[in-house]
Amino acid sequence: MKEVHLGVGGPKAVHLGVGGPKEETLRHIEEAERIGTERLLSYFPAWIRAILQEDIEGVEEVAMDLGRPLVVRVRGEQKLHREVSQGDIDYFYAKVGSFRSNGRAGIPGTLHRISVIRDADDLPIGFTIRFGRAIPGIATPLRDWIGGRDSTLIIGPPGVGKTTLLRGIVEEKAKTLKARLVIVDTSNEIAGDGAVPHPIIGSARRMMVGDPRKQANIILQAITNHSPETIVVDEIGYHGDVEVLETARRRGVDIVATVHGEDLRDVLENPVLRPLLGYPDLETGKRLTRPVFRVGIAVLAKGVYKVYPDFTAAIDQALRKEDPDGIVVDSKRG
Repeated sequence: MKEVHLGVGGPKAVHLGVGGPKEETLRHIEEAERIGTERLLSYFPAWIRAILQEDIEGVEEVAMDLGRPLVVRVRGEQKLHREVSQGDIDYFYAKVGSFRSNGRAGIPGTLHRISVIRDADDLPIGFTIRFGRAIPGIATPLRDWIGGRDSTLIIGPPGVGKTTLLRGIVEEKAKTLKARLVIVDTSNEIAGDGAVPHPIIGSARRMMVGDPRKQANIILQAITNHSPETIVVDEIGYHGDVEVLETARRRGVDIVATVHGEDLRDVLENPVLRPLLGYPDLETGKRLTRPVFRVGIAVLAKGVYKVYPDFTAAIDQALRKEDPDGIVVDSKRG
């Protein structure tokens, strides 16, 4: 297995150029990030806001539960603070205003996600706030494998940075595909809340999906109505979207998607995903058809990836209980 070290200081060290449209785009993204963070901070009671501002760049997630310690995850480490009061819950809930039927809310123009926990009487008693961030150039170290029109599957457990990488791939592909790249954005995870998507997606188009149960139908609408060359979807494997994506690929539409799993073996053991992986049989160690995806990327940690340039060969190796050939790309090491 090859290993590649790219960049100094992590994904943010990637330079997008000086002067011209690239610099203007970068300024636009940075301004959207600044305003979005300020809006989200304004939702918190003052004492929580002060804690978050100590290292706002490192804050990843906040858990607020009534009568329980405030939990702030900063750069992968969970830190506990004083108990959350009813007043804190009421203040935050009033600032958010309302939640969708799936228990989520967002802030227009931002990538942040807010989820609510309710009691038996449907009253709010807790929140999970995930700080979503656009990192320009995060996918640049992977350009050799994502620059073409090969369908790509991103694998990783929750919270490791799959969606952040997905945005980076959209950023790269949108430079050439422009409006022929269509994002099917369930719960506005990829391009943020509000009618106008976050500038990180460039000239790509976005179709919003308010209810995850409607994801498959919106994917089908995107294919039949808007002539995309590539469809981008976050978290596949639910509500019939696998069948629609399989059909899309057979029609020549490329797919970039994420899926939950610690590694490739986890994905192969998910029966729902079998059609997209060539109908693998774990008992015989064989598959029936070609996989939908040509390239696989496992997110090992934030900024660390294992690329499977030949995803079909990697699947066959995993079925034979071998360690699939891949290239480790660590964008955090020089």
